[in-house]
Amino acid sequence: MEARSHSPQDQEGEREQALRDFQRATLNILEDFDAEKKRLEMIQTATLNILDDFADEKIRFGQVQTATLNILEDFGEEKARLAQMQTATLNILEDFDVEKRQLQQSQRAFLNILEDIDLERSKVASAYQRIEIVNKELQDFAYAASHDLKAPLRVIDNASKWLEEDLQEHLTDETRENMNLLRGRIRRMEKLLDDLLDYSRIGRSVDERYAEIIPGDALMGNILALLSPPEGVAVNVSPRFADIRVRRMPLQQILMNLLSNAMKHHDKKVARIEVTVEDRGADYAFSVKDDGPGIPEQFHEQIFMMFQTLKPRDQVEGSGMGLAMVRKNIEVFGGTLDLVSAVGKGSTFRFTWPKQQKVREGIA
Repeated sequence: MEARSHSPQDQEGEREQALRDFQRATLNILEDFDAEKKRLEMIQTATLNILDDFADEKIRFGQVQTATLNILEDFGEEKARLAQMQTATLNILEDFDVEKRQLQQSQRAFLNILEDIDLERSKVASAYQRIEIVNKELQDFAYAASHDLKAPLRVIDNASKWLEEDLQEHLTDETRENMNLLRGRIRRMEKLLDDLLDYSRIGRSVDERYAEIIPGDALMGNILALLSPPEGVAVNVSPRFADIRVRRMPLQQILMNLLSNAMKHHDKKVARIEVTVEDRGADYAFSVKDDGPGIPEQFHEQIFMMFQTLKPRDQVEGSGMGLAMVRKNIEVFGGTLDLVSAVGKGSTFRFTWPKQQKVREGIA
């Protein structure tokens, strides 16, 4: 096959065509390169964005880690507090068990106390019944003793009078004095028996006089009329007695005994006795004051005992029961008694007397 020959023009044309093809190819490559460049720039931008997002996520992740660590620390503290609470709860439960045991012991002790109280109550009731029986027996005995002892006294008194009448011509001054002394002892014994019987009845035996209410000034008038103060004895009664109303008995007996004592034991020709009363709301406060010889302090308690006197009975007539009855009456009816006295400074007996008193048959 014969080779095709080209003319110079053809070759030139081919070269130009090849150059144009190369230029077009180069332009296409450059266009592709620009496109790749733009894609690369886009990739770089996207990469930078991703890197920025990664930095934000890194920061957020750091914050999350920090928060997680804080939560773990808080959880540790809560765990410690929970452990403390559990320990405290266990301690409370233990204390509750202890308190429960103590409460059970207290309940048992309280039940034992209630049983003891019931037992003591029955004992007290039984003792009270025995006391009631003994009191009744004592009252009967006191009455019988008083009556039985008075009978021979009256016989002796009458016999002394008959002897004095039968032996009138043969009696001397000494025998007459002895007969008078004998009858004086009889009267003293009768008074002692009467006082003993009255003492045994205090707080247990009452009559209509214990329910009778009279004005205070009328009460004092009755007392002074019964006592008939001897010459030289001035009794000053407070005008406040006119403002009060009281039960007649046993207040009359108390004031009579105190006034009688002040008169009997006075050592001067002129005696001054003051009787006062003061309203103190729930009580009356009475006082009997004299300007007599006074009472030594060592005898302030003794004078309120039965059968006790500071002077021989031959000097001052009395049974020694007056102040004992005064104190018993005041105590039984809910009052208080006080003595203020010294040698040479007179005596003041003060006592309180409740306004409200329960008076029943046989019991004051």
